[in-house]
Amino acid sequence: MAHRSTKSSPFRDGFAALWHEPALLAAELAWRWCFGLSAWILGIVSVRLFLDSLTVRPVDQFLLRTMQPILLVDALQHIFRGSLSRFLLEQTVLLLGLILLWALAATAGRTATLRRLVAMFRIEPDDDSESMQWNLGPIFVLQLLRAMWSLIAFGTAIGLWLYGVAMASNGHALRAALALSFGVCGAFLLGVTLNWYLGIAPLFCVRNAASAREALDQAIDFSQDHAGRLSLLAFGFFLLRTFWAGMMWLAFLTPLSWSARIGERPTALLMGLIALVYFAGADLLYLARLGAYVSLAEDHPSPSSPELASAPEPPPSYVSWPIAETPLPSLPPQ
Repeated sequence: MAHRSTKSSPFRDGFAALWHEPALLAAELAWRWCFGLSAWILGIVSVRLFLDSLTVRPVDQFLLRTMQPILLVDALQHIFRGSLSRFLLEQTVLLLGLILLWALAATAGRTATLRRLVAMFRIEPDDDSESMQWNLGPIFVLQLLRAMWSLIAFGTAIGLWLYGVAMASNGHALRAALALSFGVCGAFLLGVTLNWYLGIAPLFCVRNAASAREALDQAIDFSQDHAGRLSLLAFGFFLLRTFWAGMMWLAFLTPLSWSARIGERPTALLMGLIALVYFAGADLLYLARLGAYVSLAEDHPSPSSPELASAPEPPPSYVSWPIAETPLPSLPPQ
């Protein structure tokens, strides 16, 4: 795929890269699913350890067996009394650990994927993935910032939503409207925008050996220079993602009609397999979109890219105009 036409479609090139190199999808699924499995195991273990540390008295067991809402609330309040702060502390430590684990896994997986994609779309046939630097440090910083910023934006949106609900219940309509409309929407838009820049910046760390700050600046310039084509690519992949999600949602609900015939466990197993197929397809679409961005960056380098910045400027062309030489008048002899 090194020799490509300059008029190639990035949308088509993204899927062509996956067709040409199927190992890219396998590598993407490997690091993503390994992290997901590790996160689920750590979450289940932490909740199990917390529940094992609770003390349940015989009176609480009796109240729980009654299945009366008022008695159940009293029993649960007595069981979890004094343990909420400890549970929140444990989950905070777990969340910080998962963020660090995500940054490490995303750094290794994303760098390997981008190196191969950039090598596939390079116009010069002599440039391959072996000549590019791994540049893991800046990519780790970008992935860590991306995870932390996503968490901050999500927490801010949830906090503003709760504040708006509380203001609405207290009769403060204006505060509730501002918090629920401008506050939540603003936090969402800022989160999506910065997440986009931090997500595309590792491409320039691999492609141009840039630092984290330089890669973020180049990602902003790239987005501004190709805003139209990037919007079309995002819209196209959004339609594909929506169609895939709707189709798999129908397939996910289909086994529920068979539960009376095949049993509950086979039904749950089928639904789990369908969910895995959906996640695999979603990762495939994300990887194709990333390949489309790499193709666009290689076919149409931005003015701020190192290739154009380091290119020598052509010498100025001067237009020589003929100058008529007028002889000076001779002085009369003395």
